[in-house]
Amino acid sequence: MNAARSRSDASPLAFLPRDVATGMLISTVHRRCQKLLNDALRPLGIEERHFATMAVLDSRGPLTQRQLTDLLDLDKSSLGRIVDELERQNLAERRAVPGDRRAHAVHLSTQGRQRVSEAQQIAGQVGQQLFGHLPPEIRRALDGALRQLLPPPGTDGTPK
Repeated sequence: MNAARSRSDASPLAFLPRDVATGMLISTVHRRCQKLLNDALRPLGIEERHFATMAVLDSRGPLTQRQLTDLLDLDKSSLGRIVDELERQNLAERRAVPGDRRAHAVHLSTQGRQRVSEAQQIAGQVGQQLFGHLPPEIRRALDGALRQLLPPPGTDGTPK
C-alpha cells in the first residue's frame, strides 16, 4: 500500500532532529529561491546580490558602503565586489562623502534605477511562482515567522 504523501511529509530531511531539520529546510528553500531569481535576472546581467544592493539604494538613496554592509548583512569585501561589478556596468558609482575623506557613498545611476525597476518586476514574478500557491494566511504566518528569526535592527544578532 503506497499512500500519497503531502508536501510536508515528503521532506528528505524528516530523519533529522527538528531543530536541525528546520534550519536545513530554510537553507534548501533559500537556495531554490536564489537559483530561480538568479536565472530570471540573468538577462538583465545581474544576480540576486546585485539586485538586493540596488533595491536598497533605490529605496533609501545613496548610502556609504558601511551602511550597505550593515543593511545587507554582508562583509566589506563582498560588498566591495558587488559595487565594483555595478560600477563596471554603469549601474552605480561611488562618490566621496563631503566632509569625510575616507567615506564613499554608493549612488545608483539613471541606468541603475531603470535596471532595478525591471528587476523588481521579475522578482515579483519569481515570488509569485514560488509563493503564489500559498493561502494568504499561510503566507502571512511564514513572513512573520521568518521576520522573527532576524535579529532586531541595530543589534549584531548574537545570543546573550
